[in-house]
Amino acid sequence: MKKSASTISAEGLRNWQDVIDQHPQDRAITPAARRNQLVRWAAAGTSIFAGALLLLLCFWALRASPARSGQVEPSPLNPPLQKLVFASDGVLTEGWVWQFLGIHQGDYMRNIDIFALRQKLLDLKQVKDASITREFPGTLRITVQERRPWLRVAADNGAGGFQLNLVARDGTVFVGQDYTDEVLNQLPWLAGMPLHRTKPEGFAALRGMDAVAELLSTARAKMPQVAAQWTVVDLSQFDPRPETPVSLIKIRSAQLGELTFIANNPARNFDIQIQQLAVAVKEIDQKSLLVRGLDLSIDNQVVVEKAVLPTSAPAHQVR
Repeated sequence: MKKSASTISAEGLRNWQDVIDQHPQDRAITPAARRNQLVRWAAAGTSIFAGALLLLLCFWALRASPARSGQVEPSPLNPPLQKLVFASDGVLTEGWVWQFLGIHQGDYMRNIDIFALRQKLLDLKQVKDASITREFPGTLRITVQERRPWLRVAADNGAGGFQLNLVARDGTVFVGQDYTDEVLNQLPWLAGMPLHRTKPEGFAALRGMDAVAELLSTARAKMPQVAAQWTVVDLSQFDPRPETPVSLIKIRSAQLGELTFIANNPARNFDIQIQQLAVAVKEIDQKSLLVRGLDLSIDNQVVVEKAVLPTSAPAHQVR
């Protein structure tokens, strides 16, 4: 029987296909080749280590550079701050803004984070709104809208003492910045409404302060001399909820004693009550009466509480 051309004989003879089918891994590796292979591996490992070390050095350099804190290197496109243009509808001044924001002439314009500075202003409850723009080459423009205070209140500072706070029309309670004593002394004290502390600091907004501000503004516009004598706003009987049957605002006056206004009767708005107060004050002044208070909360009349005896509770005479 004739043997196949691809069959290896028992004597170990191979044909031409056996020669082609041989693989390199079947060949023996000489000691010299093994040494060369180890040298190549060592060189590759050294290159990898050097590359990793270089990357670490680059990373460290970037961390140590000004870019770490968002700083931009000085350049013709990053000029220094030369001028601050500040405007406010309240009492805050340009000098206060420089100090509060911690900016200085010479700070590089692109290094000034205007978004962070605006947020810092808004975190101050006295500031209702603020805008900050960079005007190249070297001007920073800041415009602030402030909350106007209508009342002042002494609040526990948590350390056994008291801190003066102010109350705005929207009920915001804030620590005033840059107010003079003359301005603060013109504000009546708030009484009869507790403050609720919030975290991390400050107090929750008070409800119904728009009505209080409306009464105060109406009185200041129509009877400025009388309104200037109002020392305390007592809100112990005041409730801003619409369903409240009777909501009263009591004012302690240096000349007229205690004044009582109703806050939730549309037919008895503050314009009407202040007009009736003006008529009553004129009559009291003409007659040189001693009074302890006036109640303007009753429809179509003003109840005048006269002093009974000079030795009783303090009476007040309008001059």
